[in-house]
Amino acid sequence: MRLASPSTPVGLASAMIVLGLGGVRLQSERWLLTRFAQHDVAVEIALERDQSGKAWLVGTYTPSKANFHLYGKDLPRAGIHGVARPTLLELVSSASLRSAGPLVADQATIDLHVAALESTFPVYPAGAVTLRLPVTLTARDRATAELSVTYMACSDRTCLAPVIDRRIVVRIPELAASAP
Repeated sequence: MRLASPSTPVGLASAMIVLGLGGVRLQSERWLLTRFAQHDVAVEIALERDQSGKAWLVGTYTPSKANFHLYGKDLPRAGIHGVARPTLLELVSSASLRSAGPLVADQATIDLHVAALESTFPVYPAGAVTLRLPVTLTARDRATAELSVTYMACSDRTCLAPVIDRRIVVRIPELAASAP
C-alpha cells in the first residue's frame, strides 16, 4: 500500500486532519453532567466544547406529553401577571466556570395569545428546546458548579406545575477542565 506524500493534496489533507489543523478542533466534545425529570419534563444538562474550543453549558428540556410547549427564556421571571415561567439555565456559583455571555435558544419563540387572560406569551414550538450558556473554564482540576433550572410546560388546554430555581450541583469532568 502506498501512502500519500504530505506534498500531494490528499497527503496535505491527511496531515491537517492528523495534526488537527494547527490546534483547531475537528469534533465537538460533550460531557453529560446530569439528567432528571420533574413535572413531565425531562431535563438533560451537559458541558460541551464546540469545534472552535468554546465551552457551553447546554440544557435540553423535553416535555413528555405531546403538544406541550415551554415558555421563552426572556419571559419575566414571575411570568406575565403571575402566569407562566421562563425556561432558564443559570450558573449560580462555581470555582471552575464563569458565564461568558447571554443564554441562547436553539429556536425562536412564537407569540401565543391567550384571550381569557388578555395576554400574549413568548413560547417555543411544542416539543424540546435546547438552551446554551457560553462559559469559560477557569480551573484545571476537578470541581463542581451549582446550576439553577426554571421551566413550565403547557398545552393549549392545561399547564403543568412550574419548576422554579431548582438547584443542582454538578461535577465538572477532569477531561473538560484539562482541555485547552
